[in-house]
Amino acid sequence: MSSFGGPAEGGIARIDRNAMAEIIDDVANSSREESGYVIIDVRGHDEVQSTGKLNDVVETLPLPYIAEGALAMEEDDFEEAFGFSKPGLDETIVFTCKAGIRSQHAGQLAKMAGYSDILDYMGGANEWFS
Repeated sequence: MSSFGGPAEGGIARIDRNAMAEIIDDVANSSREESGYVIIDVRGHDEVQSTGKLNDVVETLPLPYIAEGALAMEEDDFEEAFGFSKPGLDETIVFTCKAGIRSQHAGQLAKMAGYSDILDYMGGANEWFS
């Protein structure tokens, strides 16, 4: 049984591996627009390169950029800087990282930037690739 909306840390629902797999499948089998999800890995590019991406539909936006205000950027500037469309306030952002710590932090920063539909994959790459 998958866990959508597990124990909330700071008001952000945490999801397990099964829920993450369902979301990735949803995005991969339709589109970001159709599914309403944007999946963001907040690990550094070097970390993502060493393990690979969780899936091709997962975007990479390292946490330091989020902490510096990436989610408050203008849409065109965001896309030019990071290579994918800025999440809309109507989309659900799913954050992932290595072990679930940085993704929690990213969720809090997204909340402060005005996003309300935020999920945190608590297992991270450590669980995904194990």
